[in-house]
Amino acid sequence: MQPMPAHLHSRDRFPLRKWGWIALAAATGFLILVGVISLTTFFLFRQQPFDVPEWQDPLTLVNADTIDPALAVAGLGGVSDGDLVAQALTQARADTAFAILVFSPSIGDQESAGNFLLLANRYRNDNRREQAIVCYRLAGTIATLSPDLPDTVRADTFVLAGEGLADLEEFGLAQLYFDQAYNVVTASPYLQAATRRNIFQRLHQGYQTIGDRERARISLEQSAEAFPAVTVIESPPVLPVAETPPLSLEVQQAEAARWEAAQALATLLAERGGHAPAEFVTALGGALIAEDQAKLPYFDAQLAATPQLSVQISVVQARINWLAVKYRVARRGYGISLVPEWEAQVETIRADLTKSYELLFALYADLIVAMPEADQIELATEEILRREILAGTLGRYPNYPAEQRIAQLLQATARLVESRPGEKMRVVILPYAGVDSFVLVDDAGFLAATQ
Repeated sequence: MQPMPAHLHSRDRFPLRKWGWIALAAATGFLILVGVISLTTFFLFRQQPFDVPEWQDPLTLVNADTIDPALAVAGLGGVSDGDLVAQALTQARADTAFAILVFSPSIGDQESAGNFLLLANRYRNDNRREQAIVCYRLAGTIATLSPDLPDTVRADTFVLAGEGLADLEEFGLAQLYFDQAYNVVTASPYLQAATRRNIFQRLHQGYQTIGDRERARISLEQSAEAFPAVTVIESPPVLPVAETPPLSLEVQQAEAARWEAAQALATLLAERGGHAPAEFVTALGGALIAEDQAKLPYFDAQLAATPQLSVQISVVQARINWLAVKYRVARRGYGISLVPEWEAQVETIRADLTKSYELLFALYADLIVAMPEADQIELATEEILRREILAGTLGRYPNYPAEQRIAQLLQATARLVESRPGEKMRVVILPYAGVDSFVLVDDAGFLAATQ
C-alpha cells in the first residue's frame, strides 16, 4: 500500500477533512449511545425461524417465449434500456422488462433496484408469486452490494422489498431485508431524523406482519428516539464512471444500419401481433453480424493503441455492452430468433463476455494501484470488489471467481474498518436460515461476523 505523498497534505484540505471526520465521529458516537452496536449484533446473530430459498441465476429465469419481440427489438433500434423497461412496465409486459433488466449492464444500480421493485409489484398484480419474489430479492441484492446507492435509498429499498415479501408470506427473505433496513437505519451516520423515524415505524409494522413481536417492539421504541440533525454528507464512489469511447465511421455506420433494420422489424412486429416477414428478420440478423465484425476488431485495435488506463477501461466497458447484446441475441432474449449461428455459438460468446469482464476488473486494479493516496486505494479496492461481485451475482459476469473475490472483499473491508471506522456500512456473508446471504452491517457487526 502506497504512503500518501507529502504534497497532498495541504493546509487547505486538512481542516475540511478533519472537521468532516469530527462530525462523522460525533454522529457515530450518538448512535452508539442509543445502543446501536449491541442491537445490530443482536439482530445479526439471532436464530432465523423462517426458510430462505437458494439463490438462482437470474439469466436462467428468462423465458424467451414470453418476451414481447416488438418491444424488445425496439431496444436494438436505439431506444435506451431504461426507457424500454418503463414502457414494458406501462404495457404490462413484465417478462420483457425482466429480460432487459437482467441482461443490460448499462442501467445504473439505483435505477435497476427501483425497476425490480416496480416489476415485483407488477408480477404480484399478475398473481405470479415466484417471479415477484425473485425481483424483490434482486432489488435487495443490488441495495446490499452496490457502492453507488446512498444509505437513504438502501434503507428504503430494503423496507419496500421486505414489505412486498411479507405480503407474499415469504417471511425468511422479508426478515433478511427488514434486518438490513434496521442495520442501516441504526448504524448509518447519513440518515436524517425524519427518515430514521419513518423507517423504524415501517419496520415496526413489517416485523409485526411476519410475527416477530420482539423486533417490532424494539423498532417502535427506536422510532421514539430523539435523533440529531445530520450534517455529514455521504461521500460518492471513488472510481470514475467509464465514458463512452468514440467510434470509427465504419462502426457508426454499422450501428446506424442495425438501428434502421431493428426499427423496421419492430414496427412490423407491433402491427402484426409479433409476426413479420422473414426478410425483415434476416435483414436485422445480417446487420447485427456486420456490426459485430466491425466493432470487435475496432475495440481490439483501440486497446492496443492506447496505454491510458481510463481509456482502456472505457473501451472494454463498451465491448462488454456490445457482448451483452450479442449474448442476449444468442439466448433469444429478444423474444425472436435473429442470428441462428450465434445461438449455436452461445457458449463461445459467453466465454468472450467472461474474458472481457476479467480484463475490465484487471484494468481497474491497475488504475487503483496508481492512485496517489493510500486511503483512496483502500476505498477503491473495496468498491471495485463489490461491483465485480454484484455483476457476477446478477449473472452478467459469467463464471466469476466468487470465493476468491468474496475473500478479497472481506480483507479490504477489514482494512477500512480499521482506517475509516463508522464511515460506511459493510458487506459480510451470513448463513441466513442456512443459506449464505450478503448482508450489510456496521463495523461491530462486521468484526463479529469475521472473527
